[in-house]
Amino acid sequence: MNLKAAVGRDHKSGAELNIMPVMNLFLILVPFLLVTATFVELAVLDISLPELQNAARTAQQQQAQERKPAVLNLLAIRAGGIELKSPTFTFGPIPRKAEGYDYDLLKSYLAQVKQKFPDASDVVISPEDNIRYQVVIDVMDNCRVAGFPNVSISG
Repeated sequence: MNLKAAVGRDHKSGAELNIMPVMNLFLILVPFLLVTATFVELAVLDISLPELQNAARTAQQQQAQERKPAVLNLLAIRAGGIELKSPTFTFGPIPRKAEGYDYDLLKSYLAQVKQKFPDASDVVISPEDNIRYQVVIDVMDNCRVAGFPNVSISG
């Protein structure tokens, strides 16, 4: 074996890499990621789940609660209709019609509460187990439209 010939061998200059497959991958991957990122953002709902309360509260938290009027609106979603329970108002049940729930009546009830308590912003929704997810979402949307952005789900 000729070692000198093997070591001194000329390397071919100008060897090209084929980057076309990598470019094709990016051509497909980048638009796909952009499209899915947009849809993921549209599917986000801001809700607050019930939290566990500590037994000891600070004096500052107690003072803040004493200053703020306690208005709790509970929406019970049942198969027969929706019930709005508010400590200051007595509303009749909102019966379910053949075509679905009466969201306009729900909004008018919530508007009455909002008119008396403009600072109130919390609603607790308590759906039964057999209530469809879309009904819960529709009730949440109607609560937000009526001026109650803080929607919690209790079960």
